[in-house]
Amino acid sequence: MSTSFAESPDGTHIAYECCGSGPVILLVHGGGGNRGEWHDAGYVQRLQDEFTVITMDLRGHGESDLPTQPSDYTIDKMVQDILAVADACNSGHFSIWAMSFGAKVSRYLGTHPERINRLVLMSTQLGPGVTGKLRQDALDFCAHWSPIFQTGQDGGPDANALSQTDREMMARLNIPVMLGWVRAMLDWPSVEPADFRLPTLWLLGSEDEHAMASFREFKENIPGTLFQAQILEGLNHEQVFDEIDRVLPILLEFTKS
Repeated sequence: MSTSFAESPDGTHIAYECCGSGPVILLVHGGGGNRGEWHDAGYVQRLQDEFTVITMDLRGHGESDLPTQPSDYTIDKMVQDILAVADACNSGHFSIWAMSFGAKVSRYLGTHPERINRLVLMSTQLGPGVTGKLRQDALDFCAHWSPIFQTGQDGGPDANALSQTDREMMARLNIPVMLGWVRAMLDWPSVEPADFRLPTLWLLGSEDEHAMASFREFKENIPGTLFQAQILEGLNHEQVFDEIDRVLPILLEFTKS
């Protein structure tokens, strides 16, 4: 399937694909990934006979534009990207299924009941954009890589001066782009269960330590809201996405309810 591009209000180009027919489900991938993960895991193939399925690359990922400044990754701009893709597909109302970092972004659409029918957040946290040990990991990432790229300037860092681990990481990831969205995420505002204005399912694995820590922090705030949590016993962070035979029936039941 060929790639299409939506233009976000700030001029950023967002790559997406649209297939199938029926009610619209927009799928948002995790950090460092791309829309192809939803195809590879089998979601698109299983959904497209019953739903219009939209997959997109978040800014800084895949075939979308790859800005490097934290100011390009404010949550307002990230949310506008999702809405721009929905608009490009003529989708007035739609549901969102989002994984990990994509779910961190999509949380902020929980206040848009005029557009969103159902919201599914997989393997993510509530609260600030990043919290707990993951916040420290983000700070450490920025502290480690920022001076390396400042030293290298436009030509990039001298690979010979890097450790083997750093060279391998640079081969796998676009570090300057990651520095942009990781820095920005540190300033994203907090989201709690009462903030959601539409039915929202928080799906998390019992072996996902960060998501479970967040659940323990917020579980007392869930009753009386439109927000619900479901814990999948024995699954870790990635398995909540990968174990499609176990997960898909839950997502479909919620989305159709």
